[in-house]
Amino acid sequence: MSFRHAHSPALSVLAFLALAASLRAAPPSVDPAKITGPDACIACHKLEGAAWQEMKHYKTFDELHRRPEAKDIASKLDIANIKNEGICVTCHYTTQGAPGATKTIAGVSCELCHGVGTDWVKVHNDKTNPNHFADAEKLGFIPPTNLYRLASNCFQCHTIPNEKLVNTGGHQAGSPIELVAWTQGEVRHHFLNGKANAEATPERKRMLYLVGRIVDLEYSLRGVAEATENANYAKSMARRAQAAKAELKKIAELVPKDEIKAIAAAADGAALKLNNKEQLVAAAKAISDLGQKVSDTYKGADLAALDSLLPTAYQGTPFTAP
Repeated sequence: MSFRHAHSPALSVLAFLALAASLRAAPPSVDPAKITGPDACIACHKLEGAAWQEMKHYKTFDELHRRPEAKDIASKLDIANIKNEGICVTCHYTTQGAPGATKTIAGVSCELCHGVGTDWVKVHNDKTNPNHFADAEKLGFIPPTNLYRLASNCFQCHTIPNEKLVNTGGHQAGSPIELVAWTQGEVRHHFLNGKANAEATPERKRMLYLVGRIVDLEYSLRGVAEATENANYAKSMARRAQAAKAELKKIAELVPKDEIKAIAAAADGAALKLNNKEQLVAAAKAISDLGQKVSDTYKGADLAALDSLLPTAYQGTPFTAP
């Protein structure tokens, strides 16, 4: 498979975006020193915690290191302890502690999605402060309303940002994640309005779909940018990027808004080829900036045109509160 495509006039659009916009870098890695642990969340969010304990995210803590396929990958990468060392820990576990003294405390838990809690958890819990939710967000909390940042935490792992893990270890090159299907099934934990684990409204599903497709495109391009050899990882990420671009073009036809057109143009301006990291990362940053604007300003009520694209089957069964 070739990673080249024809030069596109959209390069000028990309250059403008890269120079003129205040571009957002990829979200930072989780800092174990700032992890409070899931118990700090479950103390108040008991039903959410019960739902989490039925998820694969939770069960990976006891199961992943026992799986034959995981052991095979670890062996190829010279990882002796899946649960406590190497690149497996980054995506599959929650670790806590200062540098040199970290320990694995859970599978994929609250703070890997909603932001490490040390700086904001007390503010978030202070119900005497009418602005506690917004104040916590300023300190790093990622609420369900900030779809782009939340989705970025999903795609950072589900697009496998590590060439060696795939080419040497034999790990699959990412998951076919789509936000509506993957958030409305097993991982659904929406209990803010009572004991019913509420399904997202049609308006929110439209936003989940749109933002998820944009984030997928961003991280697919980041994956191609990291590729250094013409092997499985590079080919898989190039195919993923092409598919993500095609989905965005479908969306742009149904919702011809300026930001969506600019996202498609930015992607077209970055050649899917090896040794093109600078251009691909610039495109990903431009898409991230525009995608955050979409997340912040678009309204699901205005996106009914996307209903024909929304999945109706979900990944797994939602938790039901006793």
